[in-house]
Amino acid sequence: MPSIARSLLSAVTALCVAVGTAGCLQTPAPLPSGSSSATAPERPFTVLTAQKATTTDPAAGRNDSDTMVSLDLFQRLMLVQPGSQLLKPDLAKECIFVAERIFECTLPKDVLFTSGRPLTSSDVKFSILRALRLAPGRMSLLGALSSIETPDAWTVRFRLKYPDNQFGYGLAVPAASIVDEAAYDADKVRPVNQPAIGSGPYQLEGWDARGLTITKYQRYRGALNTDMPRIRIAWADSPTAEQAIADGQAEIVWRTLSPAAIDRLMDRSRQAQNDHREPGFFRWGLFRVVLQRLVWLPSSQRRSDAALRRAVSLALQEDRTASSLMPSTIEGHTDAFALGGTPKMPTLPRGIKLTLRFTNTSPAMADLANEVRDQLQQRLGITVQVVTESERADLELRDSAPLVNSPLGWLQDYLKSPLPGSAGKLATLEERVRSSSRDEVQLPALGEIQKQAAADATVVPIAETDGVLFVRQRVDLVGEAFGPGWQLALWGARWRN
Repeated sequence: MPSIARSLLSAVTALCVAVGTAGCLQTPAPLPSGSSSATAPERPFTVLTAQKATTTDPAAGRNDSDTMVSLDLFQRLMLVQPGSQLLKPDLAKECIFVAERIFECTLPKDVLFTSGRPLTSSDVKFSILRALRLAPGRMSLLGALSSIETPDAWTVRFRLKYPDNQFGYGLAVPAASIVDEAAYDADKVRPVNQPAIGSGPYQLEGWDARGLTITKYQRYRGALNTDMPRIRIAWADSPTAEQAIADGQAEIVWRTLSPAAIDRLMDRSRQAQNDHREPGFFRWGLFRVVLQRLVWLPSSQRRSDAALRRAVSLALQEDRTASSLMPSTIEGHTDAFALGGTPKMPTLPRGIKLTLRFTNTSPAMADLANEVRDQLQQRLGITVQVVTESERADLELRDSAPLVNSPLGWLQDYLKSPLPGSAGKLATLEERVRSSSRDEVQLPALGEIQKQAAADATVVPIAETDGVLFVRQRVDLVGEAFGPGWQLALWGARWRN
């Protein structure tokens, strides 16, 4: 694990103290050795989110709900617990550097896909190469990969172009999930109407217009055992989800709630505690795990205009609360983007029109999109049209999780689409971070990347915010309950005894 990865456990603890210990859990408990004895309700364990999943193919994921599905249905060679940055095997029995540029993983011999086929090294090689073709942006942490060898059915050998301390983290990202080579097309995304075939702790039971249902995969072999036999993941807007968690008709509500709904639920929780009653739900402490950012899309013809990019960044400075593309909770954070003040706005040519899109299933992002539009129009004298996530645009507001909760994981939005004039410098700096484990090498290089990001302004930070996750009082999330970038995973869901 790189020395620059700082645990977020102290930050989460601070949040729990701030909101009261009865309203927050500090950190997932260890995985239990046996099954829970509590009686579950007749309906399935229910998770509500407004962000609809679009695919079961891990190489085609576009949003955090797609990521959740991939994390639950498939395995990856490696596993990362985001709070501690602990990197350990998931599917693999062992993964080690056998030489400076050779990373070798050994597979167990008793893993079966839900199709019944044994999972072998050939499936691993196929899946990684397939994902690199179909989803190169989501596999960018494997940039040092040169070739993959399979000397036998249970050994996978990765040859690297240079020593890389991030390579194991790249094998833990959702897109690096292992699929059945016999069932998946090497060059095409698997349609939703074809069964998902993985080896994860869950398997897909059904998918419909209102959500999807997953069930425990009884032949799963791995580090993430679950006691939950069946989980329903359903789509719901903020009012529906708010009422459901308050009435005990949902076990988890993720992302969906508007700021006003969050305030109302927290008020209900505090009032219940004042009345010496259990509130029935609580907010899970995810302190500053979301970075709201404005991204210039590579397809935009306006992206190459350096003066316009700088003007957009300046127009957001007065209200900006995040000073880097790395959250302040991550060691190596550098204050690269100016905050506050009254910067002098440049004079731009008349008639500039930009299109701004946002994730329309997130109520907070809808409000933010309108605020950003107003700031750009009022301060720069340009026209900005707000559209939803499926439409073409110049700019995009994002609050999606990073690939991994690590410095380079957070910087991938910027690093994977560099400006031509910055590409060489950034590649050198990124390799410097990857190939050394010494702070005196890594930290200056990370600082230079963040400063170059501010100069290029192709990705502009807006605010660091807390994750929105409400959990029913009788539910717990234990063990490695989240994906590598704080994505929700359901393998840690348990009924409390």
